Amino acid sequence: MADCGDMWDDLDDDLLLGIDAGGSSTGELCEKELNDDTLGDGDSKKRKTGTEGCELTATQSEKKRSDQRSPLERYRGGYLWVTDLCKQIWCEQQMFYHLTMPRVIVEESPIVTVGQNLHLARELAVQDVVKIAVKTSEDIFAVKVLNLLGAVKGFLSGVPVRREILIFGSPFGQDIFIMGLIDEIRCDPETFELEILEFKTRSTKSLPSKAQKNAHNLQVMLYKRLFDDLVQGKLTKELIAKNMRLDLSVKFSTDIQKEVNGGGLECKDLDGLMQALFDTMQCMTCIGGILIEYCYQGDQSTIGLEQVEYSEIWFKSIFDDFCDYWKGKREICGVDIEDAWKCQRCAFAEVCDWRKKRAEECASKNKKTK
Repeated sequence: MADCGDMWDDLDDDLLLGIDAGGSSTGELCEKELNDDTLGDGDSKKRKTGTEGCELTATQSEKKRSDQRSPLERYRGGYLWVTDLCKQIWCEQQMFYHLTMPRVIVEESPIVTVGQNLHLARELAVQDVVKIAVKTSEDIFAVKVLNLLGAVKGFLSGVPVRREILIFGSPFGQDIFIMGLIDEIRCDPETFELEILEFKTRSTKSLPSKAQKNAHNLQVMLYKRLFDDLVQGKLTKELIAKNMRLDLSVKFSTDIQKEVNGGGLECKDLDGLMQALFDTMQCMTCIGGILIEYCYQGDQSTIGLEQVEYSEIWFKSIFDDFCDYWKGKREICGVDIEDAWKCQRCAFAEVCDWRKKRAEECASKNKKTK
């Protein structure tokens, strides 16, 4: 069985902006992902209290039934992160409990901390992290755009490597907005050929299981699709404004405007900044190669460097099915019986409805065969 400490061996791409709705906050031009080294045990952090206090009350259950919003609106505010889909391919039921169960006390896992430090060291080896103040939702999204725009301009001027690159889009016309953070993009300064390198740290000196690799492959294929769609002009400002609830005409705050001007741009709002990004992205080529490097945390040695073959048929089939859930077109599905081993160290095993349902079905079948 796979070591559950190695399921999420990267940083989760949830925001670390720490936005305070009551005032200004601080953002980073190069935002981090949280460590995903612990997918299998139900969280990217180690649970101190297990599933205590996770049961939904009758009132909470009633509220859930009366809420007519889609899961996308109810649980994720109208948009997703790439990590949401990677958790979904591991176990959709587990992902659901993450979003709906009351919070429990958590403590940082040493595995997560090591992964975060390794990612930060790699980023700082090729670029600086610049902190700026943000005051509005439009400022926050501008930070993401500046991150990507800075990387692409770097490639066009001969920079061979950029790390921790924000990417976003709406693949396959599903009208679901997704954001992610690419570990590394390499650019050949002669041919401008691009390849993605995803960096995965492992607490054991072994390659991941097939189930883990499926999540990793989905992740990098999604990164490629998001990047390529921008190169091919498939994303619109209107779609971004609708899904992120942004006003493209809102003027940037002072600190954001300084960053925009410092990048040689004259735009004063997201409408102009997005147009600058679109124009620049269409000077690039689509992603060619996709690589995943597995690194042992103990001595930072490379366990394996694997090339991922982009399979649009496999990727689109899974993506479309996942979107059906987020749009409220189908109910939650847990793991198949052959993947039931994933439940053994899941933090939600004691309260899992899917697990209980499968156990009852098996018991019923056994009675019929006697």
